[in-house]
Amino acid sequence: MISGLDSATDPFVGDRVLVVGDGLCGANIADELRARYPDFSIASCASYLSAIADLAGRPSRAVIACVDPSLPQLGNAIAGLREAGGDRIRLILCCATEQEPLARDMLESGADSYLLHPLDGTELDDAIGYARLSDPASWLCQSFTTAPDAPPASPDELALLADVLSAIGKKPMAMIERIAPLIRKAIGARAVTVVVEGAVATSGEAVTKPVLTAPLEGKAGVIGQLCIGEPEGDAYTLQDVERLTHYATVVSNIIEAASKHRHWQRLALTDECSGLPNRRYINERLDQILHQAAADRFPVTLLLFDIDDLKKYNDEFGHDAGDEIIRVTGQLFQQHCREQDVVARYGGDEFAVLFWDPEGPRVAGSRHPDGVLAVLDRFNAALRSQQFPLLGPTGVGRLTISGGLASYPWDASTREDLFKKADDALLAAKRAGKNRILLIGDAESHGV
Repeated sequence: MISGLDSATDPFVGDRVLVVGDGLCGANIADELRARYPDFSIASCASYLSAIADLAGRPSRAVIACVDPSLPQLGNAIAGLREAGGDRIRLILCCATEQEPLARDMLESGADSYLLHPLDGTELDDAIGYARLSDPASWLCQSFTTAPDAPPASPDELALLADVLSAIGKKPMAMIERIAPLIRKAIGARAVTVVVEGAVATSGEAVTKPVLTAPLEGKAGVIGQLCIGEPEGDAYTLQDVERLTHYATVVSNIIEAASKHRHWQRLALTDECSGLPNRRYINERLDQILHQAAADRFPVTLLLFDIDDLKKYNDEFGHDAGDEIIRVTGQLFQQHCREQDVVARYGGDEFAVLFWDPEGPRVAGSRHPDGVLAVLDRFNAALRSQQFPLLGPTGVGRLTISGGLASYPWDASTREDLFKKADDALLAAKRAGKNRILLIGDAESHGV
């Protein structure tokens, strides 16, 4: 069941990093991580044994293990961390300078890397796999000082470049549309067209016969092109060509950084096991939709469901089978939902499904969206015939779910209350014998 909605202690919100043996390096590593990664969930275990037990039940992005030279079986302990965390985690050792030879030897036991204390922030980012975006001022400084002969930028150019940087976290097209006027201003062109992997943005008239061009290049090759039209004044000079070349490099770097940022953003909002959105995503999305629903007067229904007796399957068939059940069940439910609905893994064996109908105003006396129970009927029919290879031939038809439904505006008006009411209905479904879906305040079960 849902134990609460407090994101401060929720391992499924954001990224989780586990620190083992904090203090062995002469400093509090967990506090340093909290200061550098305020959005991460930082946990600590005093011993390697307790950390191995922790990893068996809670997902983590990375483990930072302080090297304990007094531990007689240190290599086995590190190997145990690797086995408990699996190949998905980053296993990083941390030690004082004098212990570096020991840390280097321990890489053979399964650690990915080691860091010396005091920690270097950039090295820590690389070890954890964290892409840190510089602030706009740092970007401007780096962009116009890395090249010895970089042409000076005017205040107008710097303002336009800052505008481009402000769009790094937005949709790609929003940033590309800001690049075109920046290049047009920098080169003094009547028109500029920017092409990036099929997306096209133009400042001024469309450039059909470019006078100048410059490729945009990423690490994997050419990703786009700057196409420059006729000059505003006299013919382009050699300095204009040099400026275009420099800006092509700057823009390429920004596009690469934005791509990396979107990659990490997707990872932060995606559950690794199921591939579905995670708890953090659906909480944020539900807040957005409820705000829109209040303004446009449409209903929103939340379903919380979990897989009945998943622990029994884990005990009988192993945790790989449990992961398969979670993955297949989530994807199967997603296949039977409507395009606008959101299916997320909420934690453990729990899923949250957000149904919403933005088409029109609520009708007086209406209840839950008509499509919700139809979705449940289709899903249950599919679940009864679904193959689970790791459960063997007897797995077909064995799996069942229990769930609870609550709806805005009739049952609750906030995200917290909506989850609470849906969870109450889920608890009632469990007490009633499982394998059923209950509406909050409704004794009738559905979907079985």
